[in-house]
Amino acid sequence: MESMKKTSKLDRILTAEEELVPSSGFVASVMERVREEAAAPEPIPFPWKRVVPGAVVAVGGVAWIGVEVVRQAARSLPDLRASGASPLHLPLQMTGTLEDAGWVAAALGVSLLSWLLARRMIGRSGLI
Repeated sequence: MESMKKTSKLDRILTAEEELVPSSGFVASVMERVREEAAAPEPIPFPWKRVVPGAVVAVGGVAWIGVEVVRQAARSLPDLRASGASPLHLPLQMTGTLEDAGWVAAALGVSLLSWLLARRMIGRSGLI
């Protein structure tokens, strides 16, 4: 019964033909904010031209580290050509380094994929 009273009271309020008038100063404050936003300068674009060389240097550094790891592994092994052995065995000290390098490579790959996906999604939305 009480819920019916609340419903009927709500219906009466909503069906009233009274004109809704905003509180004093509301329209002026909203228009002031709109003018402020319109007058605000454009956001500063991200400096991609400065980031790209740093990224290239970072990727080159990681590649160089990979080459040095392989070179160190090759130096620490006995000369396989002279012994005629075909399987490549890494010393125990190098296995930990290679496992860590694998995890780093996997993390870089996942980061790259997520970045590419984000760029693709933003490109479709027209934000770029």
